[in-house]
Amino acid sequence: MNAHHQNAPLYRRFADLLHRTIGLDAASVGHSAIERAVDLHAAAWCADGHADATLDDYWDAAQASPAMVQALVETVVVPETWFYRDADAFKALARLAHERLYQRGTAMPLRILSLPCSTGEEPYTIAMTLLDAGIDAAHMRIDAMDISERSLALAQHAVYGRNSFRGNAFPFRDAHFTRTEDGWRLAPRIVEAVRFSRANLMQLDASALGVYDFVFCRNVLIYFDREAQQTALQALDSVLAENGTLFVGPSETGLLMRYGMQSAKIPLAFAFHRAAAAEAQRDARHTAPLATAAALAMTHSFVPALAPVQVFSAQPFAWPDPVARTPFNGVALQTPKPSKTVPPPPDHAPPTTTAHDTLQAARALADAGRLTEAAHAITAYLEHHAPHADAFYLLGVLADAGGDMNQARGHYRKALYLDPQHAEALAHLATLLELEGDRAGARLLMQRASRAQGAQRG
Repeated sequence: MNAHHQNAPLYRRFADLLHRTIGLDAASVGHSAIERAVDLHAAAWCADGHADATLDDYWDAAQASPAMVQALVETVVVPETWFYRDADAFKALARLAHERLYQRGTAMPLRILSLPCSTGEEPYTIAMTLLDAGIDAAHMRIDAMDISERSLALAQHAVYGRNSFRGNAFPFRDAHFTRTEDGWRLAPRIVEAVRFSRANLMQLDASALGVYDFVFCRNVLIYFDREAQQTALQALDSVLAENGTLFVGPSETGLLMRYGMQSAKIPLAFAFHRAAAAEAQRDARHTAPLATAAALAMTHSFVPALAPVQVFSAQPFAWPDPVARTPFNGVALQTPKPSKTVPPPPDHAPPTTTAHDTLQAARALADAGRLTEAAHAITAYLEHHAPHADAFYLLGVLADAGGDMNQARGHYRKALYLDPQHAEALAHLATLLELEGDRAGARLLMQRASRAQGAQRG
Protein backbone atom coordinates (compact mmCIF):
# COMPACT_ATOMS: atom_id res chain seq x y z
CA MET A 1 0.00 0.00 0.00
CA ASN A 2 1.57 3.29 -1.08
CA ALA A 3 1.77 6.41 1.07
CA HIS A 4 -0.75 8.28 -1.06
CA HIS A 5 -3.39 5.59 -0.53
CA GLN A 6 -2.63 5.49 3.20
CA ASN A 7 -3.16 9.26 3.38
CA ALA A 8 -6.52 9.16 1.58
CA PRO A 9 -8.53 9.66 4.81
CA LEU A 10 -6.40 12.70 5.65
CA TYR A 11 -6.95 14.19 2.20
CA ARG A 12 -10.68 13.79 2.76
CA ARG A 13 -10.33 15.69 6.03
CA PHE A 14 -8.66 18.56 4.21
CA ALA A 15 -11.41 18.50 1.59
CA ASP A 16 -14.01 18.67 4.37
CA LEU A 17 -12.10 21.54 5.98
CA LEU A 18 -12.18 23.52 2.73
CA HIS A 19 -15.87 22.72 2.35
CA ARG A 20 -16.63 24.06 5.82
CA THR A 21 -14.47 27.12 5.27
CA ILE A 22 -15.40 28.28 1.77
CA GLY A 23 -18.14 25.89 0.65
CA LEU A 24 -15.94 24.21 -1.95
CA ASP A 25 -17.17 20.89 -3.32
CA ALA A 26 -14.01 18.83 -3.90
CA ALA A 27 -15.56 17.09 -6.90
CA SER A 28 -16.00 20.43 -8.69
CA VAL A 29 -12.25 21.10 -8.86
CA GLY A 30 -11.09 17.50 -8.67
CA HIS A 31 -9.85 15.68 -5.59
CA SER A 32 -6.38 15.58 -7.10
CA ALA A 33 -6.22 19.39 -7.08
CA ILE A 34 -6.83 19.43 -3.34
CA GLU A 35 -4.32 16.64 -2.77
CA ARG A 36 -1.67 18.54 -4.72
CA ALA A 37 -2.34 21.68 -2.69
CA VAL A 38 -2.05 19.74 0.57
CA ASP A 39 1.18 18.06 -0.54
CA LEU A 40 2.66 21.39 -1.62
CA HIS A 41 1.99 23.19 1.63
CA ALA A 42 2.79 20.19 3.81
CA ALA A 43 6.21 19.92 2.14
CA ALA A 44 6.86 23.63 2.64
CA TRP A 45 5.82 23.38 6.29
CA CYS A 46 8.05 20.36 6.87
CA ALA A 47 10.99 22.18 5.27
CA ASP A 48 10.41 25.13 7.58
CA GLY A 49 11.61 23.54 10.80
CA HIS A 50 9.43 20.42 10.88
CA ALA A 51 11.66 17.95 9.08
CA ASP A 52 10.42 14.88 10.94
CA ALA A 53 6.73 15.81 10.77
CA THR A 54 4.08 13.67 9.10
CA LEU A 55 0.96 14.61 7.19
CA ASP A 56 -0.97 13.98 10.42
CA ASP A 57 1.21 16.58 12.14
CA TYR A 58 0.53 19.05 9.34
CA TRP A 59 -3.20 18.41 9.72
CA ASP A 60 -3.03 19.11 13.45
CA ALA A 61 -1.09 22.33 12.83
CA ALA A 62 -3.47 23.51 10.10
CA GLN A 63 -6.46 22.94 12.36
CA ALA A 64 -5.07 25.53 14.76
CA SER A 65 -3.79 28.01 12.17
CA PRO A 66 -6.16 30.19 10.09
CA ALA A 67 -3.11 31.34 8.12
CA MET A 68 -2.32 27.77 7.05
CA VAL A 69 -5.91 27.21 5.99
CA GLN A 70 -5.84 30.48 4.06
CA ALA A 71 -2.70 29.31 2.26
CA LEU A 72 -4.59 26.21 1.11
CA VAL A 73 -7.50 28.36 -0.01
CA GLU A 74 -5.17 30.55 -2.07
CA THR A 75 -3.87 27.48 -3.88
CA VAL A 76 -7.15 25.76 -4.70
CA VAL A 77 -8.97 28.97 -5.69
CA VAL A 78 -7.71 29.62 -9.20
CA PRO A 79 -9.01 32.91 -10.65
CA GLU A 80 -10.51 32.60 -14.12
CA THR A 81 -11.99 35.91 -15.21
CA TRP A 82 -11.62 38.68 -17.74
CA PHE A 83 -13.01 42.10 -18.54
CA TYR A 84 -16.56 42.18 -19.88
CA ARG A 85 -17.09 38.46 -19.40
CA ASP A 86 -20.68 37.74 -20.50
CA ALA A 87 -20.89 41.32 -21.75
CA ASP A 88 -24.68 41.38 -21.98
CA ALA A 89 -24.85 41.40 -18.19
CA PHE A 90 -23.09 44.76 -18.15
CA LYS A 91 -25.26 46.16 -20.92
CA ALA A 92 -28.25 45.20 -18.81
CA LEU A 93 -26.66 46.77 -15.74
CA ALA A 94 -26.24 50.12 -17.51
CA ARG A 95 -29.87 50.22 -18.57
CA LEU A 96 -31.25 49.06 -15.24
CA ALA A 97 -29.01 51.49 -13.34
CA HIS A 98 -30.28 54.44 -15.37
CA GLU A 99 -33.84 53.28 -14.85
CA ARG A 100 -33.37 52.99 -11.10
CA LEU A 101 -31.78 56.43 -10.81
CA TYR A 102 -34.57 57.92 -12.89
CA GLN A 103 -37.22 56.34 -10.68
CA ARG A 104 -35.78 57.19 -7.26
CA GLY A 105 -33.33 60.03 -7.86
CA THR A 106 -29.72 60.39 -6.80
CA ALA A 107 -30.18 61.04 -3.08
CA MET A 108 -28.96 57.50 -2.46
CA PRO A 109 -26.13 56.16 -4.61
CA LEU A 110 -26.53 52.93 -6.48
CA ARG A 111 -24.98 50.13 -4.46
CA ILE A 112 -23.33 47.31 -6.42
CA LEU A 113 -21.63 44.24 -4.98
CA SER A 114 -19.16 41.98 -6.79
CA LEU A 115 -18.59 38.78 -4.80
CA PRO A 116 -16.30 37.02 -5.38
CA CYS A 117 -14.45 39.73 -7.27
CA SER A 118 -11.35 37.64 -8.00
CA THR A 119 -8.54 39.79 -9.43
CA GLY A 120 -10.80 42.77 -10.08
CA GLU A 121 -11.83 42.44 -13.72
CA GLU A 122 -15.53 42.20 -12.88
CA PRO A 123 -15.89 45.17 -10.48
CA TYR A 124 -13.70 47.33 -12.70
CA THR A 125 -15.91 46.39 -15.66
CA ILE A 126 -18.90 47.49 -13.60
CA ALA A 127 -17.20 50.83 -12.93
CA MET A 128 -16.25 51.35 -16.59
CA THR A 129 -19.76 50.40 -17.71
CA LEU A 130 -21.53 52.84 -15.41
CA LEU A 131 -19.11 55.71 -15.94
CA ASP A 132 -19.22 55.24 -19.70
CA ALA A 133 -23.02 55.24 -19.46
CA GLY A 134 -22.89 58.74 -18.00
CA ILE A 135 -23.48 57.89 -14.35
CA ASP A 136 -21.38 60.04 -12.05
CA ALA A 137 -19.02 58.30 -9.63
CA ALA A 138 -20.76 60.09 -6.76
CA HIS A 139 -23.98 58.27 -7.64
CA MET A 140 -22.55 54.77 -7.27
CA ARG A 141 -20.80 52.66 -4.67
CA ILE A 142 -19.10 49.51 -5.89
CA ASP A 143 -17.97 47.03 -3.24
CA ALA A 144 -15.72 44.20 -4.40
CA MET A 145 -15.04 41.27 -2.07
CA ASP A 146 -13.12 38.03 -2.25
CA ILE A 147 -11.74 35.43 0.13
CA SER A 148 -8.34 35.41 -1.59
CA GLU A 149 -5.87 37.94 -0.24
CA ARG A 150 -3.64 37.33 -3.25
CA SER A 151 -6.45 38.10 -5.69
CA LEU A 152 -7.36 41.26 -3.80
CA ALA A 153 -3.75 42.45 -3.91
CA LEU A 154 -3.64 41.93 -7.68
CA ALA A 155 -6.95 43.72 -8.07
CA GLN A 156 -5.76 46.76 -6.16
CA HIS A 157 -2.52 46.81 -8.17
CA ALA A 158 -4.74 47.15 -11.27
CA VAL A 159 -2.19 46.09 -13.90
CA TYR A 160 -3.38 43.38 -16.27
CA GLY A 161 -1.94 41.03 -18.88
CA ARG A 162 -3.41 39.67 -22.07
CA ASN A 163 -5.44 36.92 -20.37
CA SER A 164 -7.67 39.60 -18.88
CA PHE A 165 -8.67 40.74 -22.36
CA ARG A 166 -10.64 38.23 -24.41
CA GLY A 167 -12.11 38.79 -27.84
CA ASN A 168 -11.10 40.84 -30.84
CA ALA A 169 -11.96 44.48 -30.03
CA PHE A 170 -10.98 46.43 -26.92
CA PRO A 171 -12.29 50.00 -27.16
CA PHE A 172 -12.56 50.05 -23.36
CA ARG A 173 -8.84 49.28 -23.09
CA ASP A 174 -7.97 52.21 -25.33
CA ALA A 175 -10.19 54.47 -23.24
CA HIS A 176 -9.29 53.38 -19.71
CA PHE A 177 -5.85 51.72 -19.75
CA THR A 178 -2.26 52.80 -20.29
CA ARG A 179 0.32 50.41 -21.71
CA THR A 180 3.31 49.85 -19.40
CA GLU A 181 6.25 47.44 -19.30
CA ASP A 182 4.34 45.25 -16.85
CA GLY A 183 1.04 45.23 -18.71
CA TRP A 184 -2.02 47.43 -19.03
CA ARG A 185 -2.52 49.83 -16.10
CA LEU A 186 -6.08 50.86 -15.33
CA ALA A 187 -6.86 54.56 -15.04
CA PRO A 188 -7.03 55.94 -11.46
CA ARG A 189 -10.57 57.19 -12.12
CA ILE A 190 -11.77 53.61 -12.50
CA VAL A 191 -9.65 52.19 -9.68
CA GLU A 192 -10.94 54.80 -7.24
CA ALA A 193 -14.55 53.86 -8.03
CA VAL A 194 -14.15 50.39 -6.46
CA ARG A 195 -13.71 49.53 -2.77
CA PHE A 196 -12.03 46.19 -2.11
CA SER A 197 -12.27 44.11 1.05
CA ARG A 198 -11.92 40.51 2.14
CA ALA A 199 -15.09 38.53 2.73
CA ASN A 200 -16.22 34.91 2.80
CA LEU A 201 -19.53 34.21 1.09
CA MET A 202 -20.11 31.36 3.55
CA GLN A 203 -19.82 33.76 6.49
CA LEU A 204 -21.28 36.97 5.08
CA ASP A 205 -22.38 39.55 7.68
CA ALA A 206 -25.41 41.09 6.02
CA SER A 207 -26.16 43.40 8.95
CA ALA A 208 -22.80 45.11 8.50
CA LEU A 209 -23.04 45.39 4.71
CA GLY A 210 -26.51 46.79 4.16
CA VAL A 211 -28.31 46.01 0.92
CA TYR A 212 -27.35 46.34 -2.73
CA ASP A 213 -29.30 47.30 -5.83
CA PHE A 214 -27.21 44.96 -7.98
CA VAL A 215 -25.29 41.88 -6.90
CA PHE A 216 -22.84 40.04 -9.14
CA CYS A 217 -22.08 36.52 -7.93
CA ARG A 218 -21.12 34.68 -11.08
CA ASN A 219 -19.59 31.29 -11.76
CA VAL A 220 -18.93 30.39 -8.13
CA LEU A 221 -22.13 28.62 -7.02
CA ILE A 222 -21.33 25.80 -9.44
CA TYR A 223 -18.34 24.89 -7.26
CA PHE A 224 -20.55 24.33 -4.19
CA ASP A 225 -22.61 21.34 -3.19
CA ARG A 226 -26.34 21.76 -2.51
CA GLU A 227 -25.89 22.63 1.16
CA ALA A 228 -23.29 25.30 0.44
CA GLN A 229 -25.37 26.64 -2.45
CA GLN A 230 -28.29 27.08 -0.08
CA THR A 231 -26.10 28.93 2.42
CA ALA A 232 -24.68 31.16 -0.30
CA LEU A 233 -28.06 31.99 -1.79
CA GLN A 234 -29.46 32.87 1.61
CA ALA A 235 -26.51 35.21 2.13
CA LEU A 236 -27.01 36.82 -1.27
CA ASP A 237 -30.74 37.19 -0.64
CA SER A 238 -30.02 38.96 2.63
CA VAL A 239 -27.98 41.68 0.91
CA LEU A 240 -30.21 42.11 -2.16
CA ALA A 241 -32.32 45.26 -2.01
CA GLU A 242 -36.03 45.44 -2.70
CA ASN A 243 -36.43 45.02 -6.46
CA GLY A 244 -32.70 44.31 -6.64
CA THR A 245 -31.11 42.31 -9.44
CA LEU A 246 -28.80 39.33 -8.96
CA PHE A 247 -26.45 38.40 -11.81
CA VAL A 248 -25.15 34.80 -11.93
CA GLY A 249 -23.23 32.61 -14.36
CA PRO A 250 -24.89 30.92 -17.35
CA SER A 251 -25.03 27.45 -15.78
CA GLU A 252 -26.34 28.78 -12.47
CA THR A 253 -29.70 29.91 -13.81
CA GLY A 254 -31.36 26.59 -13.03
CA LEU A 255 -30.17 26.82 -9.44
CA LEU A 256 -31.73 30.27 -9.08
CA MET A 257 -35.03 28.98 -10.45
CA ARG A 258 -34.96 26.12 -7.96
CA TYR A 259 -34.36 28.62 -5.17
CA GLY A 260 -37.50 30.53 -6.17
CA MET A 261 -35.97 33.48 -7.99
CA GLN A 262 -37.48 34.78 -11.22
CA SER A 263 -35.53 35.44 -14.36
CA ALA A 264 -35.35 39.09 -15.41
CA LYS A 265 -35.68 37.65 -18.93
CA ILE A 266 -32.83 39.70 -20.37
CA PRO A 267 -31.13 37.59 -23.05
CA LEU A 268 -27.64 36.41 -22.08
CA ALA A 269 -27.52 38.61 -18.97
CA PHE A 270 -28.39 35.75 -16.57
CA ALA A 271 -30.13 38.22 -14.26
CA PHE A 272 -32.68 37.37 -11.58
CA HIS A 273 -34.91 39.05 -9.05
CA ARG A 274 -37.22 37.83 -6.33
CA ALA A 275 -40.61 36.46 -7.22
CA ALA A 276 -43.40 38.87 -6.31
CA ALA A 277 -44.69 36.67 -3.49
CA ALA A 278 -41.21 36.21 -2.06
CA GLU A 279 -40.58 39.94 -2.30
CA ALA A 280 -43.76 40.74 -0.37
CA GLN A 281 -42.91 38.15 2.27
CA ARG A 282 -39.40 39.53 2.62
CA ASP A 283 -40.69 43.11 2.95
CA ALA A 284 -42.60 42.05 6.04
CA ARG A 285 -39.47 40.89 7.83
CA HIS A 286 -36.66 43.02 6.39
CA THR A 287 -36.03 46.75 6.44
CA ALA A 288 -33.29 48.07 4.21
CA PRO A 289 -30.98 50.09 6.49
CA LEU A 290 -30.22 52.66 3.79
CA ALA A 291 -33.82 53.32 2.74
CA THR A 292 -34.64 56.00 5.31
CA ALA A 293 -37.92 57.91 5.31
CA ALA A 294 -36.10 61.16 4.54
CA ALA A 295 -34.30 59.62 1.60
CA LEU A 296 -37.51 58.15 0.23
CA ALA A 297 -39.24 61.51 0.57
CA MET A 298 -36.43 63.17 -1.38
CA THR A 299 -36.87 60.76 -4.28
CA HIS A 300 -40.47 61.87 -4.76
CA SER A 301 -39.49 65.53 -5.12
CA PHE A 302 -36.44 64.87 -7.28
CA VAL A 303 -36.72 66.00 -10.90
CA PRO A 304 -34.12 63.97 -12.81
CA ALA A 305 -32.01 65.50 -15.51
CA LEU A 306 -31.73 62.11 -17.18
CA ALA A 307 -34.30 61.12 -19.72
CA PRO A 308 -35.96 57.74 -19.22
CA VAL A 309 -33.80 54.97 -20.56
CA GLN A 310 -35.46 52.10 -22.34
CA VAL A 311 -35.08 48.87 -20.42
CA PHE A 312 -35.33 45.35 -21.69
CA SER A 313 -38.89 44.14 -21.97
CA ALA A 314 -39.72 41.19 -19.77
CA GLN A 315 -40.63 38.57 -22.34
CA PRO A 316 -40.25 34.87 -21.48
CA PHE A 317 -38.70 34.08 -24.87
CA ALA A 318 -38.09 35.92 -28.11
CA TRP A 319 -40.59 33.85 -30.05
CA PRO A 320 -39.76 33.71 -33.78
CA ASP A 321 -42.40 33.40 -36.44
CA PRO A 322 -42.95 29.71 -37.20
CA VAL A 323 -40.61 28.79 -40.04
CA ALA A 324 -39.20 25.63 -41.51
CA ARG A 325 -36.02 24.70 -39.69
CA THR A 326 -33.30 22.73 -41.47
CA PRO A 327 -31.09 20.70 -39.13
CA PHE A 328 -27.66 19.43 -40.04
CA ASN A 329 -28.99 16.37 -41.88
CA GLY A 330 -30.85 18.61 -44.31
CA VAL A 331 -34.33 17.35 -43.39
CA ALA A 332 -36.68 20.26 -42.82
CA LEU A 333 -38.78 20.18 -39.68
CA GLN A 334 -41.90 22.33 -39.68
CA THR A 335 -42.65 24.19 -36.50
CA PRO A 336 -46.40 23.87 -35.95
CA LYS A 337 -48.22 26.95 -37.22
CA PRO A 338 -51.76 27.61 -36.00
CA SER A 339 -54.23 28.36 -38.76
CA LYS A 340 -57.07 30.85 -38.51
CA THR A 341 -59.71 28.13 -38.76
CA VAL A 342 -59.03 24.79 -37.19
CA PRO A 343 -61.60 21.99 -37.39
CA PRO A 344 -62.50 20.39 -34.08
CA PRO A 345 -60.18 17.44 -33.38
CA PRO A 346 -61.50 13.92 -32.96
CA ASP A 347 -62.17 12.73 -29.44
CA HIS A 348 -59.01 10.62 -29.32
CA ALA A 349 -56.64 13.34 -30.57
CA PRO A 350 -54.58 15.46 -28.19
CA PRO A 351 -55.76 19.06 -27.66
CA THR A 352 -54.59 21.53 -30.29
CA THR A 353 -52.03 23.93 -28.85
CA THR A 354 -48.99 25.88 -29.97
CA ALA A 355 -45.42 25.74 -28.78
CA HIS A 356 -45.79 29.31 -27.59
CA ASP A 357 -48.76 28.46 -25.34
CA THR A 358 -47.14 25.31 -23.99
CA LEU A 359 -43.82 26.93 -23.18
CA GLN A 360 -45.49 29.97 -21.65
CA ALA A 361 -47.40 27.65 -19.34
CA ALA A 362 -44.30 25.56 -18.61
CA ARG A 363 -42.30 28.69 -17.82
CA ALA A 364 -45.02 29.79 -15.39
CA LEU A 365 -44.85 26.39 -13.67
CA ALA A 366 -41.07 26.62 -13.46
CA ASP A 367 -41.19 30.15 -12.05
CA ALA A 368 -43.54 28.79 -9.38
CA GLY A 369 -41.01 26.11 -8.48
CA ARG A 370 -43.03 23.27 -10.04
CA LEU A 371 -40.14 22.01 -12.13
CA THR A 372 -41.34 18.42 -12.59
CA GLU A 373 -44.75 19.56 -13.83
CA ALA A 374 -43.10 22.00 -16.21
CA ALA A 375 -40.92 19.25 -17.69
CA HIS A 376 -43.92 16.91 -18.03
CA ALA A 377 -45.91 19.60 -19.85
CA ILE A 378 -43.15 20.12 -22.41
CA THR A 379 -42.56 16.39 -22.86
CA ALA A 380 -46.28 15.79 -23.41
CA TYR A 381 -46.35 18.50 -26.05
CA LEU A 382 -43.35 17.07 -27.89
CA GLU A 383 -45.00 13.64 -28.04
CA HIS A 384 -47.67 15.02 -30.39
CA HIS A 385 -45.90 17.85 -32.20
CA ALA A 386 -42.79 18.50 -34.24
CA PRO A 387 -39.54 19.11 -32.33
CA HIS A 388 -39.06 22.70 -31.15
CA ALA A 389 -35.73 24.27 -30.18
CA ASP A 390 -37.16 26.41 -27.38
CA ALA A 391 -38.84 23.35 -25.88
CA PHE A 392 -35.59 21.43 -25.66
CA TYR A 393 -33.78 24.52 -24.35
CA LEU A 394 -36.26 24.88 -21.50
CA LEU A 395 -36.01 21.15 -20.76
CA GLY A 396 -32.26 21.71 -20.48
CA VAL A 397 -32.74 24.55 -18.01
CA LEU A 398 -35.09 22.39 -15.96
CA ALA A 399 -32.59 19.52 -15.95
CA ASP A 400 -29.91 21.99 -14.85
CA ALA A 401 -32.18 23.08 -12.03
CA GLY A 402 -32.54 19.46 -10.97
CA GLY A 403 -28.78 18.95 -10.98
CA ASP A 404 -28.75 16.55 -13.95
CA MET A 405 -25.95 17.98 -16.09
CA ASN A 406 -25.88 15.02 -18.48
CA GLN A 407 -29.55 15.36 -19.31
CA ALA A 408 -29.23 19.13 -19.55
CA ARG A 409 -26.37 18.76 -22.02
CA GLY A 410 -28.44 16.43 -24.18
CA HIS A 411 -31.39 18.82 -24.28
CA TYR A 412 -29.20 21.80 -25.18
CA ARG A 413 -27.63 19.81 -28.02
CA LYS A 414 -31.09 18.90 -29.34
CA ALA A 415 -32.07 22.57 -29.24
CA LEU A 416 -28.97 23.44 -31.24
CA TYR A 417 -29.64 20.61 -33.71
CA LEU A 418 -32.96 22.28 -34.49
CA ASP A 419 -31.66 25.85 -34.28
CA PRO A 420 -27.85 26.16 -34.48
CA GLN A 421 -28.15 29.89 -33.63
CA HIS A 422 -30.12 29.45 -30.39
CA ALA A 423 -28.14 31.93 -28.27
CA GLU A 424 -29.34 30.78 -24.85
CA ALA A 425 -28.70 27.10 -25.57
CA LEU A 426 -25.23 27.97 -26.86
CA ALA A 427 -24.42 29.91 -23.69
CA HIS A 428 -25.67 27.22 -21.34
CA LEU A 429 -23.89 24.42 -23.17
CA ALA A 430 -20.70 26.50 -23.19
CA THR A 431 -20.74 26.71 -19.42
CA LEU A 432 -21.26 22.96 -19.07
CA LEU A 433 -18.24 22.38 -21.30
CA GLU A 434 -16.19 24.78 -19.20
CA LEU A 435 -17.14 22.87 -16.06
CA GLU A 436 -15.95 19.68 -17.73
CA GLY A 437 -12.60 21.28 -18.52
CA ASP A 438 -13.19 21.86 -22.23
CA ARG A 439 -12.36 25.55 -22.20
CA ALA A 440 -11.59 25.69 -25.91
CA GLY A 441 -14.98 24.23 -26.78
CA ALA A 442 -16.71 26.52 -24.29
CA ARG A 443 -15.01 29.57 -25.76
CA LEU A 444 -16.11 28.66 -29.29
CA LEU A 445 -19.71 28.19 -28.17
CA MET A 446 -19.75 31.52 -26.32
CA GLN A 447 -18.44 33.24 -29.44
CA ARG A 448 -21.28 31.64 -31.40
CA ALA A 449 -23.75 32.76 -28.73
CA SER A 450 -22.55 36.36 -28.97
CA ARG A 451 -22.83 36.33 -32.76
CA ALA A 452 -26.28 34.77 -32.58
CA GLN A 453 -27.46 37.36 -30.08
CA GLY A 454 -26.10 40.15 -32.27
CA ALA A 455 -27.94 38.73 -35.27
CA GLN A 456 -31.20 38.62 -33.31
CA ARG A 457 -30.84 42.29 -32.46
CA GLY A 458 -30.41 43.01 -36.14
